[in-house]
Parts: sequence; structure tokens; C-alpha cells
Amino acid sequence: MYLPWMSRTDRRRWRTASSLTDLGQLAASWWEGTVRGVPGHRAGFRPSPDLAEQVPVLAAVNRAGFLVLAAQAGVVDGTVQARAAVQGFARDPALIRRLVDAAENADLTVVLNNLLDAGGVPSEGVTVTVGDPRGDVAFGQALGVADLEAAWRGYPAAKAAVAPTLQITLAAPQFGPHTLVWDVLAAAVPPAPVPAPTVVCRECGCTAIEWQICGDGCTGVTDQADGRCAACIDPSVIIDWSKEGVEIECANCGAPHFSARKYCSTGCEIADAYDEDQDVSGESAAPGPGGDLPDDPWASAPTSAHSRDLPF
Repeated sequence: MYLPWMSRTDRRRWRTASSLTDLGQLAASWWEGTVRGVPGHRAGFRPSPDLAEQVPVLAAVNRAGFLVLAAQAGVVDGTVQARAAVQGFARDPALIRRLVDAAENADLTVVLNNLLDAGGVPSEGVTVTVGDPRGDVAFGQALGVADLEAAWRGYPAAKAAVAPTLQITLAAPQFGPHTLVWDVLAAAVPPAPVPAPTVVCRECGCTAIEWQICGDGCTGVTDQADGRCAACIDPSVIIDWSKEGVEIECANCGAPHFSARKYCSTGCEIADAYDEDQDVSGESAAPGPGGDLPDDPWASAPTSAHSRDLPF
């Protein structure tokens, strides 16, 4: 049944959103269709079908911290000409830097505003649609307090989250179909974090390091999501120790291990080889100027990362 107002569930979702991250998650779901309503628009308002192919990247940038609820595809339809464009809100300096740098490198039109910019001379923004009988369309006008009140009426927490953000508009340099805007958005989304590998089995504690087999005969933790070694997953993975040999000690560190190898690990093998290559004449290394032994030739000085300041 069609309702001329936002559903109670969606209203509750938007009212409980208290940060830009919360709003971005809801906006992503709106682009994907699992949230049906969005504040500031009529009930049942949905994205243009022209943006169907761009839904994944629009959902991704919203989840990354760039709140985008206004976007259009580049089209040429008779007298109507539109350029691909998005406008939204961001607060994270690293994300803003990635967006602006990528947009400038792609020669996109970039418009940046904040809440204070709306207090001066009204900005015209950038025209993104011409030839429409309903009138030209512009993105990028500076939004003030009254605009946020209208867009988020009834959602004070959302308005408070959006107010201190930077208003960002990106538009393609020409009218008609274009992929630059969507490529820039995709490039600005940080890669998904790779989960740290499970080094030890959560049941028996065996290692997953490639050069050291488990004590029960399996080859380590291969299913990182499960976190258990093959033997704990399948008890039939057990070797016959009567045929496999006995426990021996590492020739370098003395650690017990079950292997035909002389060393318990590649690290011990390298360390032992390094010792064997040293001067065996019996002369000890000369102390340094302060009486200490010379610096370790394998040690490396710590490095530090430097990042440039934002240009705005």
C-alpha cells in the first residue's frame, strides 16, 4: 500500500542517526533500496533510474563518510543536457583530501562551501542541467542554516551532524554520459581492511606459519574465518608418530620441534648461518667510542610519515 508519508520505521531510523557516519549508513541503504524514505523529499522518493549502475559506488562513498543524497547522471535527451554530478557533506580530512585531489587530477569542477559561506553573497553553484522545461538545475550553492532546517526538519540530531561539515560538489567537465565522477568517487573510497591472519589455532594453539607444521600433523590454520587448524576441524587429520620420527631440538635455539629439518624455523636457520660466517679467529669485536659494542648492522632507523596540510 502506498503511503503519502515516510514509514514509521524509516522515520525512527533517521531520528536515531546522531553522526555523519550514521547518516551515511542510512543514505547507502537508501541508494540500495532497503531504506525507502529520506528526509527533505516526498514520500517514496527514489533515485533516478539513470543512476542504477552507479548505486554501488554511491553506497560505498556514503559508508566511507561522504554523505551524498543528491546525484545525477550525465545524459543528452533531446534538448535536455545534463552533466554527471554529486553534492554531499564530508568531515574527515583524509577523505576530503582524497576526494579533492582525485577530482582536481581528473579536471572535474569542484565547489567547496561551509555553513558560513551562505551568509554572504548567494552563490550560483555550477549548472548541471540545461534545456529542461522545468528550468535549469544547479549544484553547489552554499547551504545555510535555513536550508538545513528545511532539509532536516524534525531530525535535529541529523541537522547538528551535517552543520559543521564541508559541502562538496563534483561535476563532470562536459554534458552527456561521463564516467569521471564515478571513477573519482571509487578512488576516494579506502580499500576494505584486510583482517589480520589468525596465527594460532583457537583450540590447540598450533601455528599457521608456513615453515612450522602443527604438532598434531596438520599444516596450520588455513580457514582464517574459522580460526581452527585442520586437525581440530577434522580429528582424522592425525599423523602416525611411530612412522614420522621423534621430537628433536633446533640446532640454533634448542626449541623442540617435529620435523626432519635441523632448525625449527627459517629464522633460526638464517641466524645460525650468519653466526657461522663470522670471523672465528678468536678476536672479539672492538667496542665503540662509548665502550659499547658496534651498532647492529641489521638494524634500521625508524622512519616517520609526513602528511601535507589540507589546502582549505
